[in-house]
Amino acid sequence: MDHRSSKSIIACIIDHTESAVVRLKTSGSNGYTLSGCKTLPHGLQSLASGHEKRLLSKLKSFCGAWKDEDLALCVGTESLLPLPACFPEDATHEESRAYCRIEAEYFLNKPEEYGCDIVRYASGHATDHNRLLLFYPAEPCSRIATYLSEEHQILFAGTAQLPLVYLSKFTEEPQVLLELENSSVLLTIAHHGTLEKFSFHRVNNREEAEYFTMNELMENPICRQTAVQVTGTRADKAMMSLIGAETSSPLKPLSIPPSLSISNPQRLNTSTPAVVKAISAAVMALEQL
Repeated sequence: MDHRSSKSIIACIIDHTESAVVRLKTSGSNGYTLSGCKTLPHGLQSLASGHEKRLLSKLKSFCGAWKDEDLALCVGTESLLPLPACFPEDATHEESRAYCRIEAEYFLNKPEEYGCDIVRYASGHATDHNRLLLFYPAEPCSRIATYLSEEHQILFAGTAQLPLVYLSKFTEEPQVLLELENSSVLLTIAHHGTLEKFSFHRVNNREEAEYFTMNELMENPICRQTAVQVTGTRADKAMMSLIGAETSSPLKPLSIPPSLSISNPQRLNTSTPAVVKAISAAVMALEQL
């Protein structure tokens, strides 16, 4: 894509405990400028506790600062159902969506209640037409997308998984992400924009979260060679020091790859996980404009 004709987009993320809205513009031949960034200390947990209207109206007003701009939306989930699939090499976006619906009919009891992110997938051998279909409960994502579409064209609505995999295009080494949420543990390894490993576990308590985390890190030697980026509600200091001590894996917070050039003259805080996910969604969507 030629970045010299400047393009911009808004990205909105509702994560588990935090939400963020960013505005990103293309800058120069391959850089970006962050021209807006707002965060709220409320996320999915606030939606579930009856504060939905207030949170969504705040996010809508943040986005409303750039009326009529395209928008990418990510909504967190703790339920991901992965299904490997093989699509024709030259499948268009619309055809891929149609194949996805056919797979959903066979795979799910109530396919109409699920959304799907389609991720490039290389399980051992890379081909151009392998995909991993990530099914997630459509609500509340589809409802929020409808709400925000009153003022913006929605270019993408789904989980943050697709944007995070896209982020691996900007790293030399494979990107290893460990997401520790209240009822799930997810390890993903991605490289050059393709998912190489996806491991998702539902957990009922902290002990189960610790068990599956240790297991995944010990079973994947790359987790001792490459920094594991850790994020999520359960990723507190106690959990981090336990994981570090037991697995010898180098750990660090989720972050923007250094090679992704983003200038933010206002010195906006880009270090929170919600902002990193929002920026990754914006970069992915801008590449598709």
